[in-house]
Amino acid sequence: MLTATMAALSPSALRFRHALRKPEAAQAECLTRVLGAVGGTAQADRVAGFGRIRTAREFQDAVPVSTPDALAADVERIARGEARVLTREPVLRFELSGGSSGASKPVPITRGLLGEFQSALAPMLHEVLLRRPAVREGPSYWSISPLGREQHRTSGGIPVGSAEDSAWFPRPLQPLLSRVFAVPGAVGQAPHVETCRYVTLWFLVRCANLSLISVWNPSFLTLLLDALERHGDRLVEDLEQGTLRPPGHVEGLGPSAWDALVRGLQGTRDVPRARVLRAVLREGLSSARPLWPGLALLSMWTDAQAAHAVAAACQRFEGVEVQGKGLLATEGVITLPLFEAPAPVLAVRSHFLEFADPERPAARPLLAHELTVGRTHAVLLSTSGGLLRYRLGDLVRVEGFVHATPCLRFMGRADAVTDLVGEKLSAARAGTVLDAALGTPRPVFAMLAPEWGSPPAYRLFLETDAPDARLEATAVAVERALGEGHHYRYARELGQLGPVRAVRVTHGARRYEARCIHLGQRAGNIKPVDLHREPGWTDWFARGTP
Repeated sequence: MLTATMAALSPSALRFRHALRKPEAAQAECLTRVLGAVGGTAQADRVAGFGRIRTAREFQDAVPVSTPDALAADVERIARGEARVLTREPVLRFELSGGSSGASKPVPITRGLLGEFQSALAPMLHEVLLRRPAVREGPSYWSISPLGREQHRTSGGIPVGSAEDSAWFPRPLQPLLSRVFAVPGAVGQAPHVETCRYVTLWFLVRCANLSLISVWNPSFLTLLLDALERHGDRLVEDLEQGTLRPPGHVEGLGPSAWDALVRGLQGTRDVPRARVLRAVLREGLSSARPLWPGLALLSMWTDAQAAHAVAAACQRFEGVEVQGKGLLATEGVITLPLFEAPAPVLAVRSHFLEFADPERPAARPLLAHELTVGRTHAVLLSTSGGLLRYRLGDLVRVEGFVHATPCLRFMGRADAVTDLVGEKLSAARAGTVLDAALGTPRPVFAMLAPEWGSPPAYRLFLETDAPDARLEATAVAVERALGEGHHYRYARELGQLGPVRAVRVTHGARRYEARCIHLGQRAGNIKPVDLHREPGWTDWFARGTP
């Protein structure tokens, strides 16, 4: 089966490898495709001379940089059922992206956009199967779409969310991949995260020859193993008895919904695997290797904020190789990992990409073939899904090249955004939340900042005489408001983030300035902020007056 999969992936992988030698030509083809997808739409009508654009320079001169907020009205028109708003193709579905303002942003998915994703995902999967033959020895676990995802439709009847993770891969591959995925994609549709985790583990523990685990944030894997330790005894009983009894699974679920999800899963006993799991639990789950002795590769984010969580995620998988993921957003794929590359390589056949200088925002962005090693850039994305010169909000640094194509390491968010585990909390969103929660006038000092911990969480630092009960109520209000953002709420549901806690401080402004200077800022340039991206403020404020 995997031989057939590799054969199906090979043509795309060969085209990608060839394009790495000629990135300028590959990107020119991407631009032509994007222009064709957008021509004849309401978006194109707003750009003078759109139909005459042929080159990258003409494109940059004619089309302004866009943001999620700038597209909101067009996305709403699409959601109501209007055609030819951003693209000529119909929108197949929406996927939710956090965006820089913290609110959920529906991203329109078209067949052309899926094709662009597949131009990167197919070579990426082919690379793993070709370079790491041990991965071909058993099924894989891929966590692509969120757990506990609820599907619905817009007022115009467009679905929100994909039904199966395999839907992101080329259509001919989907039946093959569905058969080699260790956990069916439908498991993620249960509305409760703990239910999803339990059923996921029910499948994974049964899969003795699991060869690959692919997740996004490493903390996702840590929490999954924590759930295995927490519910291990129940899983042993389910394996022995041929039952499936996720804790709390009936809450919020009608019998028909649950029956539809778990149909066919009951009645299959696996006593040998129950014995293995019991033995592993007896050792305190210090290692998961006895459960999956053939596990050959862990794929996860390893850059920027995610780097903090890699060691904990790998602790129970001693000796298993870790491959860092490339930069992939809901809006598009920027890079993909190659084993011999110094960093993930540009997905040069997928979308048209520009690279802006964050220090000189007015300067003309560079193109892929113009990049040089050591420079950091903000990514602008143009896709067949209708995004034109879209400011993605991510910073990348050029680490080297594969042939003539740049390798880019993700450095974090370009805008004032904290992103510990994928929650994407922006300063603008934090300011809006604090204005609503604190009222007028505000305390003399108020600031949100992240803190690493188990799990990491945000702290609300306040200089005020209000009683402790009032501080706690304010923290609850801030937490509730932040939870209106899709990615923050999802991180909280997964347990990747803890709740906001209030911390009373004294001499807030002075001590804030002192630490900013300690971090390297000049005193004259220091400004108060609603959201500071650096952790460590709790310890700093606890030290006393500087």
